[in-house]
Amino acid sequence: LNPDGSKGSCHACHSRHSFEAKLSRSPENCGKCHMGPDHPQIEIYNESKHGIQFRAHIAKMNLESKSWVVGKDYYSAPTCATCHMSATAKQPITHDVGERISWTLRPVVSIKLENWEKRREAMKDVCSSCHATGWVENFYRQYDLTVDLYNEKFAKPAKAIMDQLYAAGKLSKTPFDEKLEWTFYELWHHEGRRARMGTAMMGPDFTQWHGFYEVAKHFYNDFLPEVEHLQPGASKDVLSQDW
Repeated sequence: LNPDGSKGSCHACHSRHSFEAKLSRSPENCGKCHMGPDHPQIEIYNESKHGIQFRAHIAKMNLESKSWVVGKDYYSAPTCATCHMSATAKQPITHDVGERISWTLRPVVSIKLENWEKRREAMKDVCSSCHATGWVENFYRQYDLTVDLYNEKFAKPAKAIMDQLYAAGKLSKTPFDEKLEWTFYELWHHEGRRARMGTAMMGPDFTQWHGFYEVAKHFYNDFLPEVEHLQPGASKDVLSQDW
């Protein structure tokens, strides 16, 4: 809701100068905001098979059609709108872009959202417009395992260490006035999100090299040594726990 009570800003996606559905259906429309080191969705999409297929078969995407139901009016590739907003044979259009998202990847530790099972079934319905059930189930198994790996090996221990340091007075309450706070922030907010989002959107380079590689490198070579400098033994105590 906008401050005046109105619901959102239509021209953010549809454009003031040419109010057309095809603009909101194109991935570039989302990419003008969803890009960069902490949420590189457009870069991940362009790397993914979906993005490659979209570019190769854009003439077959039927972007200007009044009806735009995946699996019926087009099938060459999905765009951001396809998965998060557009209609399927079983679902109407939605302007709630989070309606089909089961994990939230924004916080330090990823959590499943309220009514996540219903949300996931809604997204699986989109996937099933083109993919077989086995493919969809395998994708979600891989995705869940990726998020669990990130949570258990890096996010939960790092957060516990930070909480311990704040409680012990080793870090001030002023945010971002100490080096460790920046290291921790980029660990989860930039590198960690890239790893999780890469798997969510099937961009392997973002999952591995731009994601888990940098998470592991900075967790072990920067974060933990900085923790030990502030409070010797702090990281050992936390990492010895069964996460």
